Amino acid sequence: MTISSATTRFTLARIRCHWRPLIFIAAGVLLLGVFWFASRYPQLYGKAEHVGDVLPSMAYGSQFVKVAADAPAWQRILAAAVNWLDGMKIGMTFGVLFGALLHTVLRYYPLKVGKNLYLNSLKGALVGVPGGVCANCAVPVACGVTRGNGRVEVALGFLFSSPNFNPVVATMTFMALPLAMSLTKYAILLLVILFVVPSLLRWLERDKPLRMLTATEDGAACALPLPGLDDCRERFTTVFAELARDFGKHVWMLLKPTITLMLLASVLSAALLVLIPWSSLLSEATPVRLGLASLLSTFMPVPIALDVMFAVQLQHQGVPAGYVMLFAMTLGTYSIIPSIYLWREVSRPLAVALFLFFLTVGWGLGLAF
Repeated sequence: MTISSATTRFTLARIRCHWRPLIFIAAGVLLLGVFWFASRYPQLYGKAEHVGDVLPSMAYGSQFVKVAADAPAWQRILAAAVNWLDGMKIGMTFGVLFGALLHTVLRYYPLKVGKNLYLNSLKGALVGVPGGVCANCAVPVACGVTRGNGRVEVALGFLFSSPNFNPVVATMTFMALPLAMSLTKYAILLLVILFVVPSLLRWLERDKPLRMLTATEDGAACALPLPGLDDCRERFTTVFAELARDFGKHVWMLLKPTITLMLLASVLSAALLVLIPWSSLLSEATPVRLGLASLLSTFMPVPIALDVMFAVQLQHQGVPAGYVMLFAMTLGTYSIIPSIYLWREVSRPLAVALFLFFLTVGWGLGLAF
């Protein structure tokens, strides 16, 4: 009994030495739990049940604002932009909050993943499997990693894995699309994660490591000296207030560019949806039309699982198989939003190389199928 009491007192006394990791763990569990179980997975299961239904657009699955088909172009563009923003709001909110949490965690506990680019990319991909965010909403998460001095291959592994290797999305893909298309898509995605991304980074870093934008350059709290992490005399309220301030600053740092980026992407994608004659474009699979379709599909930012749903819709409508494969491969895998993130904060050649890679792969698969 005495030993048990002493052990209990010792355990309780040592907790105060670990307020930070306990707070970080609690915040992560709360954030992921609310997002996964109250929003993302119920939403994904709902999308799985409606695979094959006609979508209002390739860029959003529901209409918050409806306008007549013969309404003026500016009204249709405005409605499409609002509908796209509505479809992105939950995922992007989670992305900003989780990215800020990662940024805060990495300030105190720097990420140690080693120097093996290929293994690091795989580690990021494994973390992304249950993530359940689209390539666009993964950008704030990736930004939180790189601004927290984490490795870019880890961030990109997460970005490519989260929207594609999610168990629900992968199941949807293999159940709804021909096996040859599904196997081809996932073989290429594995190639991207395990070889293309690490090899590009190795080539870009052949002379010196990439100099990524960090929080210090943006005037954030990371420029401040850190308190001693072994001080067991710190009060919980003091530590909590300190972490809350850091987290709030990092949220604001991510929120400012995210809002601008989302508004820009919503208008551009809406304009493409309204102004491009999609029925005419997809009526015949020629090299030129496939190239244009691949450019538009690689550019277009869409929510998670819309790539599968739109590809299945095209298949049911009798659209040439090349277009089905093209959109299944490129729509939702990459977009203008990750491109802008990489261009602004990591490497312009990397942003261009990845965009051109997916454009070329989409075009080639369109011709092959």
